[in-house]
This record gives sequence, structure tokens and C-alpha cells, in this order.
Amino acid sequence: MLDKKSNDCGAFLVTKYSNELKAKVVSEYLKGGIGYRELSVRYGIPSRANIRTWVNQARTHGIESLKVKHNKATYSQTFKITVVEYVHTHQVSRVQTAAHFGISPSQVNSWIRIVKDQGVTGLRAQRKGRPPMGKHKQIKPIKKLEPTQEEKYKQEILELKSKLHEAELDRDILKALATLTKNSPKHSLRK
Repeated sequence: MLDKKSNDCGAFLVTKYSNELKAKVVSEYLKGGIGYRELSVRYGIPSRANIRTWVNQARTHGIESLKVKHNKATYSQTFKITVVEYVHTHQVSRVQTAAHFGISPSQVNSWIRIVKDQGVTGLRAQRKGRPPMGKHKQIKPIKKLEPTQEEKYKQEILELKSKLHEAELDRDILKALATLTKNSPKHSLRK
């Protein structure tokens, strides 16, 4: 099951499932006649969620998108905000959102959690790795990032779009309820 790929340094990168296995499982599912459970048992894949994710990704971006990419992708703050906004305003799951944007569901979950805890400021690109060594090692307290004026506006826009979407859903529910009440037999008898 495990697929080992050599990288430039001669080390091996281990991916849990090979590209060929993913393509085979998705192809079988898309042909029809077999479900996630049967595929899970047939190929020894413990989680049906993996298969569901692969199928959604293949439907949206094609089977080629299932190939493991061993390069570190970096995303802009604007892209991250767009993904979070999509989840909040389109009534889709995080897995469907990940398939739509061609990223992993765990990445979507991570960004949603960051926005919930820190706001859009938390999605700002940050330097990775160990800080450079100075002559005097000073332990600096971790300071909370202060949002820029643009980030404040983006946060407010994100919140307003979410509220607008919720209000539209409430309106639609009330319209449906009014229609049902108007057409109900009990309502007709009262007249």
C-alpha cells in the first residue's frame, strides 16, 4: 500500500497510497455498481472518507489531480479568505470545498479554525523555520499579530457576507413556511 518515491537528496518520501491505487479506486467507483464500503474492503483502505475525497477531487479536477505533488504550495492570504468565505456562503462541506479549490480538506479545516480563533490576520503569510541566531539570545514573548487596516476590512466583509447568507437562508425558510401554511387544509377551513 505504501508508495515510496525518491527525492533529489536520495531520501525517500512516503505517501500513504500510490497514485495508481487512487486512480484505480476512483475509476471503479465512477464506473458504478460498487460503493465506498466495498472499495474500502477490497483495497484495504480503512477510511471511506479517503475514497470519498478522491472521488470528489477527481470529479472536479480530473483523475490527474490525484497525483501526489511533493512541492510545498504557498497560498496568498486572499486565496485563504476566499476558501473560508466559500465554505460559509455556499452551503457545502469542507471536503467539497477542498475538491472545488484543489486543496486538502485538512487545509480547509485549518484555515477555518485560524479565522475563528485569530480572524483573517492569522491567515497572513509568516516566516517559517528557526529564527536567526544573534550574539545574545533573548527570549521574546510571543506577541499577537496586530491586524492591518486592510485585514480589518477583510474580516468585516467576511463576517458581513456570512451574516447576509444566514439572513437569506432565514428568509427562504420563512417564505417556504408561509407557502406551506397558506396551502395547508387547516388554513382553508378557517376561512
